[in-house]
Amino acid sequence: MTPLASPKENLQAVLARKRLTRINDYGVVTDRLDYQEIDQVFPIYPEQQLFLDELDRERIKGANALEIGLGSGVLSIGVARAGAAQVTALEINPRAKNTAGFNIVMNGLEDRIRIIDGDPEEVLRPVAGQTFDFVFSNPPFEPTPPDQAFFYHSAAGPFGLDFIDNIFNGLADILAPDGRFQLVTAAPGDDEGPFMLAELARKHLDGSIRIVSSRASLDYYEALDWLPAKGLFTVEQTEHLKGLARDAGIKRSYLCVMHYQKGGSGMEMTWSDRTYPSPEVPLDEASAGQGEGR
Repeated sequence: MTPLASPKENLQAVLARKRLTRINDYGVVTDRLDYQEIDQVFPIYPEQQLFLDELDRERIKGANALEIGLGSGVLSIGVARAGAAQVTALEINPRAKNTAGFNIVMNGLEDRIRIIDGDPEEVLRPVAGQTFDFVFSNPPFEPTPPDQAFFYHSAAGPFGLDFIDNIFNGLADILAPDGRFQLVTAAPGDDEGPFMLAELARKHLDGSIRIVSSRASLDYYEALDWLPAKGLFTVEQTEHLKGLARDAGIKRSYLCVMHYQKGGSGMEMTWSDRTYPSPEVPLDEASAGQGEGR
């Protein structure tokens, strides 16, 4: 009779089929890239590092915070560690909730982060009637053909902005009077920057808006060509997306963070003074090739 494995051996076996990434001074477990089901828990990429680098820690100390789209929990953990008093996190992916729960416990934050079920149709309905000092999100942003099944963490309409549009529509109702919102995403734009995100923000938001973009942008059409190469969409679907992008004047995809303050005014678009590797390369792999130059 084969002896039962010890809890430590079971944990080691689980971690062997997962990806453990160190970001700042904490670790997060995610799926490996070879897990390709719709409920993949996305590995850690430079976008999460950009978000954490852009956190205004003085302003979120003691905050009641909300994350829209928890994923692995990497950002909720970072916000809690930065001083938020309580973080509520919305998520629709059961595997992500399980994985994030593990990461939250592993980082000693189970009393300060609570996970609640998200709503795939009305993003903010689970927290209707509540207000938060700080709301944040790393939303789905992959350009996606109509009616195409895709990863929970990625599908976002023809320009990758549909989920953001849904957040902006209800943001005023859940932010406290002087509340703040921070978003990290990849957004389509021209040679000057992510103009479509700026236009969407101007359309929905009345306060102060600042968009900070990494200079490590991608050619939008080359990025779309990777999708059929990865077996995600057909060539015909990809060409449809390209046609829509050309009509809209899109040239590049920008990794960027948007800061919004309710009650302020004005729009500022600027560049990050930090250097980030390609958004297509996982953070641990990118860091191995970057040395200490971040």
